[in-house]
Amino acid sequence: MTMRFDAVVSVRFLQSAEGGRRTDIVGQVYACPLFVAGRVFDCRVLLQEGRAVLGESYELPVAFLFPEDALAVANVGEGVSLWEGRTIARGRILRVAWRRLQE
Repeated sequence: MTMRFDAVVSVRFLQSAEGGRRTDIVGQVYACPLFVAGRVFDCRVLLQEGRAVLGESYELPVAFLFPEDALAVANVGEGVSLWEGRTIARGRILRVAWRRLQE
């Protein structure tokens, strides 16, 4: 299965003492809501190393379930957060899909 990515984000996963998860995320694809520009979007994030360690920063490709809606507000430099009943990571959008740039 080939995934199509809509954006790349740079995020730092919060440690449990900061209100983040209790354990690292393990797996290749992580599904979670992503907040951007005051809105929330369902997404899939590719963990290229198969793990996200709490307290560490990563550049991660993101696929939105409804990319047309998300890319309408997702701009380079915009703040984002990943959510799992609480904020588990914060960061910024680094790049958006080529089709967004051509609109």
